[in-house]
Amino acid sequence: MAAQHSSTLLLKWAVVACAVLFAGLGVFLAPLHPSVVALQFTYSPQAFAAVLQTWGPEGVERFRQHLMVDGLLLLSYGVAGYLAAGRTRLFASLSHHVPLAFWALLLPLAAVFDAGENLLHWWLTGAEVLQGNVALPTITYLAAGVCATIKWLGIASFAIGAFSAKTVFRV
Repeated sequence: MAAQHSSTLLLKWAVVACAVLFAGLGVFLAPLHPSVVALQFTYSPQAFAAVLQTWGPEGVERFRQHLMVDGLLLLSYGVAGYLAAGRTRLFASLSHHVPLAFWALLLPLAAVFDAGENLLHWWLTGAEVLQGNVALPTITYLAAGVCATIKWLGIASFAIGAFSAKTVFRV
């Protein structure tokens, strides 16, 4: 029993960190309307600028401030997903359909795309870009939106898989 406890201790810490960071960021970003998710699903300079314009300079600064903490969040959910799939039997009932390695890598890969999205959003909300001193190609905005989309698809797939493994495919 002690071996199982020690093998899941990091998982438990990662899940707690993820929950605390997610809740904290939710409260911190609550004043932004439309939500941060609206910005994540923009794929053009015009759509991106429309969200930033609605937020105003204070909202853009609030968004930029959250990115460092979001880096800790993506690290925590990436680790939690890897450990949940690799050190528990969460996805055991699905292993005949989808290899466990897929589930183990799903959230870490989502976190990689989240990090790419964060870096692009940091760049796209920088003063040089916002003041028009640097012209960025349209593909930069598209890349940020695609990174966000892949991230959310990975997170949703993991959640649906975990739910299915516990309810639909229970052995």
